Parts: sequence; C-alpha cells; structure tokens
Amino acid sequence: MARRSKAAMDTARRFVRTGAPDRELALRHYGALAEKYHQRTETGDHFRRQIVARLAPLPGEVILDVGCGTGLNFKAIRDGIGPSGRLIGVELSPRMLDVARARIERHGWANVEVVEADVAEADIPTTADAALLCAVHDVMRSPSALANVLDHLHDGARIVAGGPKWASWRRSDGLSSNFSTWRMNRQCVTTFEGFSRPWSHLEHFVEDIVVDEVFGGGGYIACAPCRRSGPAAAEAA
Repeated sequence: MARRSKAAMDTARRFVRTGAPDRELALRHYGALAEKYHQRTETGDHFRRQIVARLAPLPGEVILDVGCGTGLNFKAIRDGIGPSGRLIGVELSPRMLDVARARIERHGWANVEVVEADVAEADIPTTADAALLCAVHDVMRSPSALANVLDHLHDGARIVAGGPKWASWRRSDGLSSNFSTWRMNRQCVTTFEGFSRPWSHLEHFVEDIVVDEVFGGGGYIACAPCRRSGPAAAEAA
C-alpha cells in the first residue's frame, strides 16, 4: 500500500503546480471564467450552501465574503443577515466583480457591496462579525491575506472556510479521485501547494479550529472563532 501511495504521489507531482499563489495567473484565469463561472461550478452549489449554513449569518450582522467571485454566495448570506445587515465581498478579478455587481443590481440589494482588491491588500471598510472563505485556495495559502481578513474581524467573530482538497493518496481510488479534483479545479486555483491540508496556515492564526472532511476526503469545512494566536499571528501583529 505504501508503494502504491508513493507511486500515486509521484504521478501527481507531474500535473500539479505547487509554487506560491500567482496573482497575475489568477487574474487571467478568472477573467476568462467570469461569464460562465456559475455554469462551470454549478455542481458545487450544494457545497456552497453547506458552507454558508455553517457560517449561520444572523439578522443585522456584518459579513465578509472573501474571494466572492461572481457573488454566488450572496443570496444565501443576504437571506441570513436581512436588510439590516451588511455584506461585503472582496475579489481580485474585475471581470468577476462585473458579474457580481450585476447580480446585486438585479436583486436590489442595497446592503451588499464589493471591494476590488487582492485580499492581502484590501482596504475593507468595516470590522465584521463573520468571514466566509469559500473555495479560495489561493487565499488560504497566503498568510498575509489571512492576516488582513482577521484584522477586519471582531474578537470572537466566526470564520468558516471550505473547498476542495486532495483525498488520501492511500485510497485504492486515490489517484483517479484526485485527478478528477485536479481537472475540476486547475483553472480555479493557481497553486496546489498545501492541497492536502488547505487550512494549515489558518490554524496558526486562530484557536479551536474544527475541520470536517467531506465528500470522502475530497473536500473540507473548517470553522473557528477569531481569537488570533500562535507565532504566525504574533509575526503579523
């Protein structure tokens, strides 16, 4: 079994990029995907609803949707916070935000706004009650981006992150399963570094993180209160 696992991992290294997140590559990928992003990712709609349900947005709360893309989570979050809350989406790609703004206008959501910026550098105009990081692997692999998000959350605020990950390579179907994951996500991430444990940087910033692996280990949902701790948090302070 160990020999099979090593062979699978050696094969995987040939088709995945494992460097640092690449901002320019992300802009190119998401610019090309923007108009058809929902159609391309609609199989993930149920998972998106699960993640928002874990966040449990409440009436009147201020929520950050980090890496909001075209705003596919906006309706579910807006249903939770109601008209008295405030939803702020942060997104790097201007073309993705064009679709998000059209969604906001179409629904008449006066309390939903977007910030066009790299998450690591975003000037977020509030301190929020909760943050959602849904299918944003590049953000999860950027300590500076995570630090900026945490800097804009109240102490004790809720953080929920979720997305795809590698299933165990030791599974008999590990290589085929992870190849399918790679095919579905290769245009949506710029690096597969840390793809076995995407939350590993976040857990250095916060206490009491709870991670559930879903879809047979091919996905995860991580929840934590915003209480910054550890060497990564101290370095970012």
